[in-house]
Amino acid sequence: MAYLSDIVSILEKKYHIVIHGKKQNRRTIDGIHFFNDNDANIEHLSPNILYLADFDKYGDAEVYGDVMFLGTHGCVPSSDSLYIDEKIDLIDFYNTCEDVILSYRRTDLEKQQLFNILHNGYGLETLLKTAYKYLNNQIVVCDSSYGVLSSYPELDDTENLETKNNRLTVRARYAEDMEQKKVTERIYHSVYPFATKFDDYPYLWIFESIRIKHAVVGYICIRCNEREHTESDLELIHALTKMVSIQLQKDDSYRNPQGIKYDIFLKELFERHYDEEMANEQLTLIGIKPNIYYFIVTCSFTKNTQRLMAYHHYIHQITNIFTNSVTGVFGSRFVTLIPSDSMEILDEKTEKRLKTFLTMNNMIATVSHVYDKLTDSYAYYFQCQGLLSQRLNLFNDCPIIYYNDHYLWHILSALNKPALAEASINPSIKFMKKHDEQNGTNYISTLRAYFENKRSAPATAAALFIHKSTLFYRFEKMKQLFQIELDNSDALFSYEYSLRLLDELHYE
Repeated sequence: MAYLSDIVSILEKKYHIVIHGKKQNRRTIDGIHFFNDNDANIEHLSPNILYLADFDKYGDAEVYGDVMFLGTHGCVPSSDSLYIDEKIDLIDFYNTCEDVILSYRRTDLEKQQLFNILHNGYGLETLLKTAYKYLNNQIVVCDSSYGVLSSYPELDDTENLETKNNRLTVRARYAEDMEQKKVTERIYHSVYPFATKFDDYPYLWIFESIRIKHAVVGYICIRCNEREHTESDLELIHALTKMVSIQLQKDDSYRNPQGIKYDIFLKELFERHYDEEMANEQLTLIGIKPNIYYFIVTCSFTKNTQRLMAYHHYIHQITNIFTNSVTGVFGSRFVTLIPSDSMEILDEKTEKRLKTFLTMNNMIATVSHVYDKLTDSYAYYFQCQGLLSQRLNLFNDCPIIYYNDHYLWHILSALNKPALAEASINPSIKFMKKHDEQNGTNYISTLRAYFENKRSAPATAAALFIHKSTLFYRFEKMKQLFQIELDNSDALFSYEYSLRLLDELHYE
């Protein structure tokens, strides 16, 4: 079996010709036949057979099938088929087509050899080394946080790669380029290898996602700088990707000894067994540099997803995102303590990397408030744990959940007394909401816009597309109907709290 598009491509290169007609990329050809008188009388030719026909003899034949007419001299055959203007020796043409089909049969043998290596347990590196013999282009296996798991030949690319935590990883600018060109998105959604072009390189790159139980855990990257790829290469890459997926699952027995040390440190820290000095000493002893600030990120699989690979695969990816950090495993969750020299929790680049990792692995993460004492870590750990437990059933948008955006909901849920929470809503706001619902007025949305625009009347009027005098009229009506006090700072805090509480109670 060969692809018709590959046969066409090789014929065009060898004979310096242009083959006209429809060239379907995924149409398969199992054999080559010479078109004869009997074929001319058959309306539907045998499927998956490419017929070579002399245009002078059979140009008027109307048949359905894969026919290639030679020597048309600018004319178009009666059949909807392929055709060549030039008169080329049919025997030589036939032999070239047969060579392409034979090369595909060799691909099947190559797949079998890769399978034998996988079956006999020679490991990922041998698998890639064998595949390289057939592809003749460098093969790189990356995880979903752009860290390099394995490659052949050995990587020597300081322009696109850097070392983090003793692991090679794709540089941030190159990862951003992949995201901007939607390559990351295509990897996530693809189930077959695809080729793409980057502006800085004169050759194509081939990518395919590595999946385990339909979840993307990484990808294969082929740099086609040694030779151009063919359709048969894509077939082999597709088979290789499936075998890499199996190999990663076989690696599940591997345990990371350092992970035990990290688990113990975090467990002791969260149970408050250290004072501040000892906590800093222990953090330094396990190779992590203390800093001015800290925050915690907890990652978990979404409700219907289970762990697909060994824990160390995920830990490596998380530490690839947060370089100076410690990650432990608590049940099925990954808890990461990150020292920081800034109160900014995640910069844009780090947030993008984390988002990609979470999306590809069907995970979500909660991010705590920033804090400055290691001994306070237990409270911020429970921030993430509590919010994560509450959000697992409701997750449907961004995979990163910041505690700063949901602290009120977390506190109310922790109380587990919604009636008491609702009773704390300012009566003016409660009656205003009821009035809006019964009379179709928009006092609540007006007051909400006022707070969203930093209590600026001009900005609020502009946001609502009304005149400032109309806004003041509404404020006056609020005072008359609901005793709203817009010149009282305590009252304003109560109104804003109540509006936020209405939003949070709406989730339940």
